[in-house]
Amino acid sequence: MMLYRRVFGMFALATLVTLPASSQVLRDDSHTWKLGLQGGAMVFQTRTQDYEAVPSVGAHLLVMAKRGGLMVGVDEGFGDDEQSGLIVFNDIRRYQAVLMAFPVAGKVEPYFGAGGGLLQVVGPRVSSLVTDPLEREALLDAADDATTHAFATFLAGVQGKWGRSSVFVQTQISTAPGSDKLLRGALYSFHGGIRIGLGSTREDVRAGGY
Repeated sequence: MMLYRRVFGMFALATLVTLPASSQVLRDDSHTWKLGLQGGAMVFQTRTQDYEAVPSVGAHLLVMAKRGGLMVGVDEGFGDDEQSGLIVFNDIRRYQAVLMAFPVAGKVEPYFGAGGGLLQVVGPRVSSLVTDPLEREALLDAADDATTHAFATFLAGVQGKWGRSSVFVQTQISTAPGSDKLLRGALYSFHGGIRIGLGSTREDVRAGGY
C-alpha cells in the first residue's frame, strides 16, 4: 500500500508540474472513446530465473474526459517453458485499469498514468523432473494459489496525433508480488501501438470533432 501511494504521488506531481493554466479547456478528443492496440515486450523475473524479456501484445479501451481519462486493458506476454522452481509456464497475462493524464495538447504530446490490476501466470504445470504423482499434485495445488497477484503501476509515454488516430510508445513499471508467488520483482513493459477514435461519449457530438 505504501508503494502504491508513492507511485500515485509521482503521477499526481508530474501532472501538476506539466498541467497548463487552461486545464479546463476541452481537447479536440475530450469525451471520446478510443480503442488501442499495442505490441512490445514484458520483462519479468521468477523464483529461479533472472529478468527475461518476452514478446507481448494487448488491447485497451481509453475513455477520455477533459484532459485525461481511464484506460482499461489486457495484454499477454508469450514465453517458452519459463521456470519458477519446479513449476513451468509459458504466458503471463495482465489486466489493468489506469488513470491517464494528457497535460499538453498538440500533435506530439506526453502522457502519464497510474493505476493497478492483476498479473496472472497462465497454465502452470509441474516440471517433468518430478515423477511422483502425489508430489506433482501437491506442487500443482500450490502453484494454483501462487499464479495471480495484484499490483500498482505507473506508466509514461508520448503520442503523435493524426485526425482520430494516434501512434504511441510507452514504458511501464508494476510493483512486485509477495514472496509466495511464482513471479518475483517488478514487471517492466515497453510497448508501441495505435489508438483509434470510436466516437463521442456524449450524445451532443461537437461539430468538426468526434
